Amino acid sequence: MCLLPLVISSLKILFFLLAFWVVLALLYYGRTVASEKPAAAGSPARLIFRIVWILFVGVYLYQGSWQLAGFARPAFMDFMRTYSRRPNNPAKELSRGRILDRNGVELARNNPSDNRLRTYPYGRAFCHLVGYLDPMFGLSGLEAADSAFLSGYSLASRDEFDRFSRNILDHHRAEGNDLLLTLDARLQKTAADLLKNRRGAIVAIRPGDSALLVLASAPSFDPENLDTPLSDNGTGASPLLNRAVQGLYPPGSTFKMVVAAVALEQGFSGQLDCPAGGYAPPGPVHRPIRDHEFYEYKRKGEAWTGWGRIGLDEAFARSSNVFFAQLGIKLGSALLNEKAQRFLFNEQLVLFEGSSGSLLVKPSTWPALHEHELNTLAQQSIGQGAMLVTPLHMALITAAIARDGELYYPRVAVRTPPRLHSRLMSHAVAAQLKHLMRLTVERGTASAANLPGLAIAGKTGTAQASEGEDHSWFVCFAPLDRPALAIAVLIEHGGYGAASALPIAVELIRKAKQLGLLEQDTFSQQPEALHKPQVKKKK
Repeated sequence: MCLLPLVISSLKILFFLLAFWVVLALLYYGRTVASEKPAAAGSPARLIFRIVWILFVGVYLYQGSWQLAGFARPAFMDFMRTYSRRPNNPAKELSRGRILDRNGVELARNNPSDNRLRTYPYGRAFCHLVGYLDPMFGLSGLEAADSAFLSGYSLASRDEFDRFSRNILDHHRAEGNDLLLTLDARLQKTAADLLKNRRGAIVAIRPGDSALLVLASAPSFDPENLDTPLSDNGTGASPLLNRAVQGLYPPGSTFKMVVAAVALEQGFSGQLDCPAGGYAPPGPVHRPIRDHEFYEYKRKGEAWTGWGRIGLDEAFARSSNVFFAQLGIKLGSALLNEKAQRFLFNEQLVLFEGSSGSLLVKPSTWPALHEHELNTLAQQSIGQGAMLVTPLHMALITAAIARDGELYYPRVAVRTPPRLHSRLMSHAVAAQLKHLMRLTVERGTASAANLPGLAIAGKTGTAQASEGEDHSWFVCFAPLDRPALAIAVLIEHGGYGAASALPIAVELIRKAKQLGLLEQDTFSQQPEALHKPQVKKKK
């Protein structure tokens, strides 16, 4: 255990004790001088006496503020939580607020026997977002970003001010505010179970207002047992990494949604040749860009004949790399550079703005393309090359398509109001993209998601990784006519998108339907949005 904080705190205490006795001595001296020889108004002796008296009152008030509102000093509370063994330890007296899901299910609460410790009923399922509060390892996630609110000393609203005032009057029983999230514990637990023994992330968003229902990442960690090794030891596991918002991956064919949107916006409606031999962009000789089927047939010892001359509908449903590489060249680097910025690339998004900090989303990267970089342009048009995205980013784009082109900022707390970011595309373009995504499920690469009685629209993606097998993607929304849920699934080294990521998304949609989450009107205010941030009641 590091003793430096204990030494520093002890020195501070000695300093204030010394200052206190010095002030008393000066007061006594000033009073003695004043009584022996009354000083004239404005004399140095009277001035010194007044200054000393003010200093004494200041020290007294400062010390009193610690007694009344020590719970509002993070550094002090962290120290007392870690080192103090006093029976009346203020860290033990503070009843920190709970973190709840959208239905009031507890995700984080105080340990019944010791308020300095936290209990996480869902353990690993919420560890990356909720985070942890630990006497030795500090705070992370929402526990850190909203610590002032949870500890009862934030003043952003009237309710919070009232809570702080009550804590001042009864500081021995100080209580914090409850943080109500938009996430659904039942759906999150299902997502965590589906990710078991895999590396990846699942994001589920309500298209109507971009409220997150699921934000899962794996591998995970036990927030109540941080003594276990959490480094990846060169394995790449990185259990502390929230892959949903901090993991960057090539999007593969899911990026074809963006290229298709730009092409439709430009009025493209033609056909392109997609031969078996693939497509080599103009310029220096490069390896031809080929369709996935070329390699599938080759592995079976058969000859792939190509798709022939096809239009956007067939190319999107079949996820033709040859078609979209050519389409990207036709659109040009300048146009795609401009549109990439509109689709959130290179933009810093805030997942949660809390009372003590923010949870940020790692910006997806789109390296600016130059006119002569045609091979790079072709690669990025099919979601490969140097461009990288987060799973949350792809979920937001999918939700915007479902929302008829409108993109909302992501939100995880009920008290954060829905806020429109921008319009990514026109209503007409969004309608055409919905049609393309539904075709992909009906008779394309995502046909395994064509469930009876539930119209799912989606796009598969297979992204080449620098090492190992390809990454597996699937993005989708459902139901088609009244979207209630948009999902992005990323499985590291999962291979073909339809093989690994798609079945996980389908199972999550089935669970959502079972819970009645697909029956709600996502374009109107949701039930939990009517809740106020919860405040704990006195026992």
